[in-house]
Amino acid sequence: MSNQLEKNMLKALTGLNDLSRKEKEKREQKRWATLNVPFSLDEVLSKYTKHELDTIRKKLDIKNASSLKKADLAALLVERIPAYLTDIQHLWDNERFQLLRNIANNGGQMPTPNLEAKQMEYFKNTGLIFTGTSDNEKILALPDELVESVLSMKNDLNVRARISRNTEWITLTYGLLYYYGTLNSNQMIDLLEKYTKEPIDYRDYTRVISDANDYRKEIKIDMDGFSNIRVVDPKEVKKEHRMRKNVDFYPFTKQQLLAAGEPGFVDRNKSYQQVVSFFTANFEMSRDEADHTVEEIVYATRIGHGPNEVMTYLSNIIEFDDMDTIQSIMDQVVVLMNNTKQWFLKGYAPLELGEKKKEDSPPPPEATKPSSKKVVKIGRNEPCPCGSGKKYKKCCGR
Repeated sequence: MSNQLEKNMLKALTGLNDLSRKEKEKREQKRWATLNVPFSLDEVLSKYTKHELDTIRKKLDIKNASSLKKADLAALLVERIPAYLTDIQHLWDNERFQLLRNIANNGGQMPTPNLEAKQMEYFKNTGLIFTGTSDNEKILALPDELVESVLSMKNDLNVRARISRNTEWITLTYGLLYYYGTLNSNQMIDLLEKYTKEPIDYRDYTRVISDANDYRKEIKIDMDGFSNIRVVDPKEVKKEHRMRKNVDFYPFTKQQLLAAGEPGFVDRNKSYQQVVSFFTANFEMSRDEADHTVEEIVYATRIGHGPNEVMTYLSNIIEFDDMDTIQSIMDQVVVLMNNTKQWFLKGYAPLELGEKKKEDSPPPPEATKPSSKKVVKIGRNEPCPCGSGKKYKKCCGR
């Protein structure tokens, strides 16, 4: 590559980065524009572009309205958004519903909690919760006509039951995929029904889990089924599962799966913690750095990497002074990997699966014990004991 071409490519790349940065700044300025509260749906939607209104229309699944002009579409959304509010009970989990209630309980507005930009965009696209700046403070706010409706929902037992159901479905799904990696649709529904002890309508379930994934992308949903967000090749995971068709999925308790389904969960078992302590004690690593390193070793193990690949990764982080250092690290890594629950092994750790195979193997046949009965010797000229009437030597004794 010539120097001039390289300079031109670098200049173009820098230009793209600058454009991306400016676009991001523009979005941030619009997100936190002045918002006068209280406000009506009509007031806030009148400031939206046609594209932004179309995004809300698609989120609400409003048919036959794509050709409407901006003012007509805004008027239609003012009519439909209050109806969508009653529909969120079929989709939302407790986290989102509690945020909605907190805003309503606070008179329709509250300081912005720690949300990602994608999550704030999600709420904006529902037409229910809006962002802005009021009295020099970034806030989330509800249109005035929705506040009373939200407050009335919190005491509705049916609403609370559905929100609880959605929360359980979502958390169990994330927990199952944390340990199993990938599940097809039938496997997912079968396992959910096992742990909830209730029949599950697949269409209802997919609506709930897809909407949850729009809010916080924790999983992948595609033709292979459902996968943990860090699964690189769902087909490979499914192939490894099929190779172990005689092995059931590891029997986690419901509480274990609910814990694993919480955002940011890491299974820090005894071996995990021992390696973290080993790194902090023997190398210049903070506990957070060591924890992150061990988490990456666990991830490498889950996607099928072996000890040598893990050691290559560690060589970029840790200086291997001598063979004793390498061996001590390798010893720790092997123990950790053998005790890590793996996607390929249907949630088992290698040591657990080895023990299971021993338990499932039939016991060895018992050695034949010598008979304690007295052996009676029969003379060759005596009658045969078979009852033939012949001499023994002429019958069975031949």
